[in-house]
Order: sequence, then C-alpha cells, then structure tokens
Amino acid sequence: MNPNQLTPTQHQVLRLIQQLSPVASLQQFCSDRGLDFNFVKGFVLSGLLQGWVEVTHQGAPQWTIAPKGQRSPGLVPGVQLVRCLQQGLQALGELQERLGVAFSVDYGLLYQEKGVMLQGDGAEPQVVVTNPGVLETVIQRQRVFESIAQGQLNPSSPLLPKVESAVHWLQDHGWITLQDSLDYSVLALPPLLDLDLEETSFAITALTSELLISQAWRSATFKPYDIQAEVPNITYGHASVLGQCIQRIRALFLHMGFDEMSGPLVESAFWNFDALFTPQDHPARDMQDTFYLAQPALVALPEDEALIHRVQQTHDRHYGGQWTTAEASRALLRAHTTPFTARKIYQSQGKPGKYFSIDRVFRNENIDRTHSAEFHQIEGVVIGELLTARTLMGYLRYFYEQLGFEQLRFKPTYNPYTEPSLEIHAYHEPSGDYVEVGNSGIFRREMLEALGCGEVSAIAWGLGLERIALTLYGVDRLADLMGPEITLS
Repeated sequence: MNPNQLTPTQHQVLRLIQQLSPVASLQQFCSDRGLDFNFVKGFVLSGLLQGWVEVTHQGAPQWTIAPKGQRSPGLVPGVQLVRCLQQGLQALGELQERLGVAFSVDYGLLYQEKGVMLQGDGAEPQVVVTNPGVLETVIQRQRVFESIAQGQLNPSSPLLPKVESAVHWLQDHGWITLQDSLDYSVLALPPLLDLDLEETSFAITALTSELLISQAWRSATFKPYDIQAEVPNITYGHASVLGQCIQRIRALFLHMGFDEMSGPLVESAFWNFDALFTPQDHPARDMQDTFYLAQPALVALPEDEALIHRVQQTHDRHYGGQWTTAEASRALLRAHTTPFTARKIYQSQGKPGKYFSIDRVFRNENIDRTHSAEFHQIEGVVIGELLTARTLMGYLRYFYEQLGFEQLRFKPTYNPYTEPSLEIHAYHEPSGDYVEVGNSGIFRREMLEALGCGEVSAIAWGLGLERIALTLYGVDRLADLMGPEITLS
C-alpha cells in the first residue's frame, strides 16, 4: 500500500489507529469519532492494510428485540388475557372492556393453541380455560421476552434449554432476532507504528473544476484505477421470472374465456372477511395473520345498506356473538384476492360469468425459504347454474395440465366460505414430494345469499404465483426467483 494514495478519510482513520492502538472495539472507535462503521470496517478488512494492522473478530451472537417487538408495549400476544383469566375474570363483556382491541388478538391466539373457548349461549358468555398448560406457555414467552429485552438471556446461557420452545416461538413470530455483534479489535503492527503519516499527502479520487481552474491538478496525486480490471457483463431489458409466469397464466385464463378483475390494495375487513362468511372472532383475522392499518384505520362500508344487513344477519344466524360494523370497517392490506370475487359476485347479481385476477396480497407471515409477507395470488371464479364438485375438478385438471402439472392430488380441507373445499397438490421434482399449489371450493349458499346471488352457484380456485414458479422452474427457494443472483432464463 502506498500511503500517498489514501483518501483523506482513509488517511484520518489510519492516523487514529496508529495513535490509539490497540483499538479494543471498532464499533466504539467509530461511534466516538463520528465515523461510518461500515466504511471503516470495509477499509481495515479490504486487504489494503495487510502487514500494517492485525484485525480480530470478537463478540458472540446475541438475542435482540426485533422491530415488531419494539413496536409492542412490551407484551407478547396472549399475555394480557392470560393474566386476566388467572385473576378469575371470565365474563366476555368485562374482558372486552378491559382489554379493548387487544382482546381479539389475545383470544385468537389462545383459541388457536386450544387453550380457551367461549361457553354459554346466554346474555353473558364466558371465556373458559380448556388447557392451563397453554397459559403457562404464554407466561413463559413473556418472561423470556423481558429477559432478552433486559440483556439477561443470550444463546450461550445455561438457562436456554429450559426456555428453548419460548425462544423459538418468539423468533419464528418475529419478536426477537439473533444478531452477530459484528465488532473487531485492531492492532497497529510495527510498519504502521514506524510510518510518518505527517509526510504523506492525500490521493484525489475526483477531478473537480477547482482543481482545473487553479492548475492544482498538475501536482496532485490521483488514486490509480485499474482500467484492465474485469467488469461483470450486465444485460438489461429481460422480463423477470415472475413476470413471465404472470403473462403465461394470464394468457391461459384468456384462452379459457375468462375476463380479468381487480380491486384495491387497501381493503375493508367487510370485503376481506365478513362478506366471505368468516366470523369476526376467527383467528385468521388477528394481527398475527393480517396487516391492519393505522392510517387510515377505517374504510367506508358499501353504500348498499341491504347488503350489510344481509351479511350481518348471516353471521348472527350461523355464528352468534356480536357482529359490529366497527370491526367490519377496519382497514387492512388485502390478505387474498377473494374480495375481488366477492365484489364480482355481488355486482353480477346472478348473471353467469368467468373471471380471474393475478395480483399482490399481504400476510403477516415469517419469511423463510418458501414464504414471504408479500406475494402474488392467482384466482379464478365461475358463476353459473348447476356447478358441481366434478365441474370444479374438471376446470382444475385442465388449468394445471396447461401449466405442465400432470401429477395432481386433491385433498379435502376447510374454508369458511366454500363447501366442499379442496387443496390441490402437485409433484415437486427438487423435493421429491407433492407440494400444495392451490385451494379451491364451491362457495357456500350462506355467502351467495348474503351477496344477493342465492339462485346461482359459484366455483373458484386460488394459487400462489411464487409457489407455482418454484415448481415450474424446478427450484427450491424463493431467493432463486428474485434478487440479483437469478440465473433462470
């Protein structure tokens, strides 16, 4: 390394290391002097200072509170309701009054984990504990969360095996994250200690108008550039892998005689859940699964008051409880594209038709090898008379065969708004197994009647575009479909 070819900032960093060696913590070194840690780290690890400094990685991974946990008031889901139940409070109305909007989140979690249930058809339903072990599990999650927030629990702690399940839950649900400390110690070696940096000049990295006008460029030292260095051959203008899949599936739907439909990104809970015969206390509506908005917090309900009344009557008749327009008005990022279908069925008022959509949806899911919080959903719906499960399976087999999926399996499943309901599984060559590529069913009569189309039938299916692309291109990770390292053609 030629010290005269250093930039002013590099020169400053080198002088400070020379003066303060040994530097015990590069993080603290940069923080105290207002230096950018990533720049300094890149400089000392680049190899330019080989033989001048000795850099040692130090520190160990630590649990830290993730952004999701930082936004919370320090309470994990379920703990407020657990504390109330442990105090002997069970009346539904009292619990809702005390916990407010947190009640639905907490109850949804405990119900999903089979720890509580509602009992009593009278004026005062009760929240009854069905599995006390679930309550203890939630309390343990809260204790672990508090310990990590206070820095009292780390991956090397001897207590970790006793609370491992709680730690895994917090990590899987995005409340904590494991981070490397990314700190280094730096020791100046004799060649640097003996160097007189006062005699060195700075290298100039950019030719400015001031240098030209003053003629100072004639005596300046410029940082050399290797014009023979290889550069990547970057091509532009190619369609993305997902874009190609969208166009392929859109062309298939149009060939089958379908018309395209669309809808808003910000949806109301009415169209996203209520019109789809999903109860207002269903776990899928909780914040663990749905992105609710703070601005705006509410979305206007449809102007058709008869529609709202029919939907409310349907919920009251089949689910009981208290259906409220406040819950139905909550604003959220659409969790699926089926609200498009509900709107189209309502608009059709029984008129036969075939429609499809390919659009983005948002769910509060953990990001892993095959899941993302934002993805594309494909939906097809047929409205008409005398539509049966055999009709549905005929559409499904033709649709998937056109995409190249000849090895299909159908599995019965449950959806609040379809009966019967079928999962579609296709053989995935890389994993050597069948993977779920779609969900389908015949819309329930209760849903169609509420939308004013009780005299017709409707069949529909939905699938994730990314999951289809994984299978079409024979890859095993979403990262292989998006990002700077895509090699598929």
